[in-house]
Amino acid sequence: MRSRRWRLPALILLAVAVAAAAWVGWQAWHVSRDLQNAQGAAERWRSSLQSGGDRQREAALTELRDSAASADSRTSGPTWSALTHLPLIGDDAAGVRALSSSLDVIAQDAVTPLSQTVDDLDGVVADGKIDLDAVADLGEPVGRAHTALVRADDQVAGLDSSGYVDTLRTRFDRYAALVHGLRSGLASADKAVQVLPAMAGAEGPRDYLLLFQNNAEIRATGGMPGSWALLHADNGRIEMIRQGSASDFPTAAKPVLQLTREEQAVYGKELGIYFQDPGWTFDFPRAAQLWHAHWNLRFPDTPIDGVVALDPVGMSYLLDGTGPVAVDGVTLTRDNAVEELLSKPYIDKGAAAQNQFFARAAKAILSAATSSLASPTAFVEGLNRAASEGRLLIASFDLKIKADLSGTRVEGALAGDDGSIPHVDVGLNDLTGSKMSYYLRFNADVEAMDCHDQTQDLAGTVVLNQVISPNAAARLPTSVTGGGSYGTDPGSQFVMVRLYGPYGGSIDRVQLNGRNLRDLEVRQISGRPVVNVDVLLSSRNDVVLSWRGVTGQGQTGTGILGTTPSIVPGSDRQAFISAC
Repeated sequence: MRSRRWRLPALILLAVAVAAAAWVGWQAWHVSRDLQNAQGAAERWRSSLQSGGDRQREAALTELRDSAASADSRTSGPTWSALTHLPLIGDDAAGVRALSSSLDVIAQDAVTPLSQTVDDLDGVVADGKIDLDAVADLGEPVGRAHTALVRADDQVAGLDSSGYVDTLRTRFDRYAALVHGLRSGLASADKAVQVLPAMAGAEGPRDYLLLFQNNAEIRATGGMPGSWALLHADNGRIEMIRQGSASDFPTAAKPVLQLTREEQAVYGKELGIYFQDPGWTFDFPRAAQLWHAHWNLRFPDTPIDGVVALDPVGMSYLLDGTGPVAVDGVTLTRDNAVEELLSKPYIDKGAAAQNQFFARAAKAILSAATSSLASPTAFVEGLNRAASEGRLLIASFDLKIKADLSGTRVEGALAGDDGSIPHVDVGLNDLTGSKMSYYLRFNADVEAMDCHDQTQDLAGTVVLNQVISPNAAARLPTSVTGGGSYGTDPGSQFVMVRLYGPYGGSIDRVQLNGRNLRDLEVRQISGRPVVNVDVLLSSRNDVVLSWRGVTGQGQTGTGILGTTPSIVPGSDRQAFISAC
């Protein structure tokens, strides 16, 4: 009799547990379905931006909002909250809740104003002029979208996904990276909307030195500025009124600006003597000051208001928005622009013809960019991508605009003390005097190994190689190989790899292909340790540069790795996860 009395409560508890488990499973299935529907709707919404289908865009936007709201509703209540405290599945439940809430913020508060800006973009550029009133009208919706992206990013940033089940971890990490990239992109867009009117001459004419950084002869800021143009902006109308090459600027007898002792020790006097070399520093604002000084010496009667740098890979991104551009019988597209601008001219043309072709190509692309765009959305996306990868850099000598650009990717400044965030940067410079960087490939990585005493131990690698065989490289013309002018055999290339450790930190050991480099001197630039390593690439084999270091005191957060943009698309900054 007693056993039967106890059996009934046990069965009831079991039934309740089974029902609860079934309910949780049912809710989880619905959340998974909601998130999948939201992903599909987001992809259709993005596609509709390119196709211009208003009905498709509105339908996709409605489904995105509904699916995101449903997922957020199912994961924000007390029952789901209780799941986050359970062993084994608690962190997964917390991750799904954060993802759902973040997605709902984007769907409700960011996508709608972004849709509005898409409609408004069509009238921003027309007849060779930027409509500055239309740009001003973009400020409010872009600002709202950026604010929402900040909230959405904060909800998933910093969550440790390492304990999630594999499927969730992959999707969560991909989502978190996407949202952070969108936040960064909208931050740049928000700044661009704020500063563009003044830069485009709303408050009076402005003139800018536009440098085309040639990635085929790599520099830390992107590439050697072999070609330049003078841009004149007046009330939204932008014209290229003068063009030339680096040879227009004579070698200075002494540095055009006084270099610090640190700069002379790390970069040498060449940083301030040759117009081709300010980009040896990873710090674009400093490089712009030196280019400004070169300009004033050569053209003292033509003051400039800033320096803008763009590389051909960044230019190729813009062609999706402008449509194909014809130059001297060559039709430049997103797919062939880099080869047509950075490879074929040095194989098929003489030095003068190379410069002339590049100048005409640059002018044609600018003309297309300030005419009726084939796709304004694609053009803005191209600008954003170029900026996020460090291929579009801007230094303004207007104090207000300079302040507005401070901290953005387009400023291109070498990071200093950034609180708890450690920064590592890898700058590459060609030492061959050639265009062999067209065949250079490299990859950099940093890992936080340990955390102690408010610092982190770091381990980094830089892997470099050539994608051309030695025999094929040796047969290239002198205009590509350099002909051994600076002591490097034709077909090989010397590359200086410059490692910048974290502010207040150290670089303690450097190895090249597993061998310790004992004679290296660790120097300092603005509180950051710097090491220069010369690497010879003479085959397709990998050359591996590895190093160990320590962050500055208090730098216990997720770090940022920056690298020189190369001939290969996609050199955005990367995060390395904190060990603390």
